Amino acid sequence: MKQCALIPIFAFALALSRVQGAAPLSQLDQFVVGHGYGGAQFVRAENTYRLPINANGKVGDLTIDTGSPASLIFSASVKKFGLEPTATNVPVHGAFGKGTEKISIVTIHQLTMGNLGLMNVKAYVASDWNSGGFYRPYGLSDGLFGLREMLKYGVVLDLANHLILAHPGGPMKDISSGIRSILTKQGYTPVDLTIVDDHLELPAVINGVTTKLVVDTGAYFTTIGRDFARQAKLGGYDTGVISHGLGTNGRGVSYAHFPELRIGDFTIKSASVTVSDLDSGITGGKMQAAGLLGAEYLGLHGAIFDFNGGTLYLRPKKE
Repeated sequence: MKQCALIPIFAFALALSRVQGAAPLSQLDQFVVGHGYGGAQFVRAENTYRLPINANGKVGDLTIDTGSPASLIFSASVKKFGLEPTATNVPVHGAFGKGTEKISIVTIHQLTMGNLGLMNVKAYVASDWNSGGFYRPYGLSDGLFGLREMLKYGVVLDLANHLILAHPGGPMKDISSGIRSILTKQGYTPVDLTIVDDHLELPAVINGVTTKLVVDTGAYFTTIGRDFARQAKLGGYDTGVISHGLGTNGRGVSYAHFPELRIGDFTIKSASVTVSDLDSGITGGKMQAAGLLGAEYLGLHGAIFDFNGGTLYLRPKKE
């Protein structure tokens, strides 16, 4: 495997000042940048987080997806970026299970985002469910920016201010205490993250039942598996909606409302979730999770991820 390098291109604060309409750096972001981080602004489109990129000289965007173990390029964009896939025998595996399609692997020789350049990035290739835009209702995305790169470069992912910050030399655990100090003073609650089978997990209590959730910024809504929903007596009703994922056919979706969802020590009152048939790799095995903590609650509560200290920060919803 070729070495993957991260190269700062120019001073981050100066770069942002030249972006028309760019928000000023928050106290947190100034602190992180002061420790040698660079990064990029991204855009929130409905419940998706879209990161503008330049891959091999061609512009596009990737959806920021903490639920994807590695970055991925959709098949429809392979030619656009001039990539040459290498086939494998590994099936595409999404939240609803494995499909018949096999993934391919590509190397992106130069991937630029904001004031950062990543060289020789390995990524998977797969089709999205409708062959040309997994998030088609919200504009096409070229793929996913996944968990592997976030861990590799000690990313601080600030959903509240639409910034993704990374360190050229990799994780910097020494900054985590400073991040915690800043955010707790601002009313954020820290929640410990663990990595299980290349996914992020955290403790949760759903309608009084203790469990775990996989943290997935690529999941449009928080989704609970049907078996756990029955165990927790969530009730609900069928929506008639079909939800789609990578590699598999769609699954029916129900809607449930219940008094309280706890994420670590953070409480969400009057919670609503979708309920569907999730892959047994999420709800069973080592993970034993009830489902996915999705982008809607992460966005509502200004989620900030510190991949140096393995912590998610959440704050009360702004009125």
